Amino acid sequence: MIASQAAAASSVTYTELDYDAMLRRIERIFSLDNDAPEIAVANAEQLSPVAAAHRILTDSMSVLPIALRRKAGGERQELDTRHDLDYVLHCRMNDAMSPAMGKKILMSQAFWHGLGAAYIERDALGRVTGLYPLQTAGYQYMRDRDTGQSWYAFTVDDMTRKFQPGDLLLCFFETYDGKHGRGMLDLARETVATDRAAQKYLRKFYAGGGALSGVLEIESDATPQTREKVRKAFQSYASDMDSVYKMAVVDKGMKYTPIGISQSDAQFIESRGFSVAEVARFTGIPEFMLQSGKQSYNSNEQQQLVFVTNALVPHVTMWEQEWAYKLYTDKELRDGCYMRFNVSALMRGDDATRSKFYQTMVYSGIYNLDECRALEEMNPMPDGLGQNFFITKNLDTVGHIVHGEVK
Repeated sequence: MIASQAAAASSVTYTELDYDAMLRRIERIFSLDNDAPEIAVANAEQLSPVAAAHRILTDSMSVLPIALRRKAGGERQELDTRHDLDYVLHCRMNDAMSPAMGKKILMSQAFWHGLGAAYIERDALGRVTGLYPLQTAGYQYMRDRDTGQSWYAFTVDDMTRKFQPGDLLLCFFETYDGKHGRGMLDLARETVATDRAAQKYLRKFYAGGGALSGVLEIESDATPQTREKVRKAFQSYASDMDSVYKMAVVDKGMKYTPIGISQSDAQFIESRGFSVAEVARFTGIPEFMLQSGKQSYNSNEQQQLVFVTNALVPHVTMWEQEWAYKLYTDKELRDGCYMRFNVSALMRGDDATRSKFYQTMVYSGIYNLDECRALEEMNPMPDGLGQNFFITKNLDTVGHIVHGEVK
């Protein structure tokens, strides 16, 4: 789809890859490096802590509502002049996906590959008609030394295509220069590889009936054929789960010596728990959200707040600034237009918690009743009764208190 949509854009070029370049691209996408192929995305996402972190971050970013706003002095007004953006951000990001799905894909690409990118499609009048997430595995950043012009190259429909940064929404998971991204597999390479090795060991351990490998000694010279026959006969007692607890009978003079260490000696369970803690540190997601650590309601509620403020808000802030700069016109930016991702959608909590929050905001004169009702998807109060603001002194309107009309 992106091929046909982006083909007409003047900022898009096409480059054919030779055979060697294609092999290098495939190697980077599926192996990342020759020494650690076990940390490719297909393998890393089979690890439950990594899969959980990916799901939590992508789902959290996908459900955040986006508001188009304008600063007008001290006021914050809803922007109602960009119907194209309103449709793309709130109804349909492109023909194939909803805005929630598009945001989830962008965060997913950033999580794995360090960079999430979406092509901005515009019509002849400059209006935004669609946002198309790109596959960023194996992307390249290029810059012309003579002109200073830069491009990002992605593989689209089996071809390498170049896009100017101004035609892309760029969302980084982590970056050191604002050009190249670093994803989860770059930051947690050793942790993911270690946990993957532990998982493979566990599978083989149970597939072998929990038996350790070993050496069978025979007090006589034996031909290679005899040794192979004895090995197969003894191995049949503990080769799979169906052979567990079978009793082995050995001839006189035979001695079995196990090789390796048990799971308890290797502190296997502790090492799996350590990987959860490591993933939590790399992503900022509290351990309880990864189904580990302390499970206390009060502390978990606080950690949920920590997750939003420490893990999500940095991403949200970068997205807000990037999207506003790329999707608004220069005039709109000068007029104070901005975007706001509403993280409060993740902090609604239960009825008691929301009620206490609204009460505090109303008593402090921050929200009026209609604003609270809007957050609960309710209509305003009739005759403008919900437009008054209150403060705690005698719980009267701000106007009465200011003008000395308090009863």
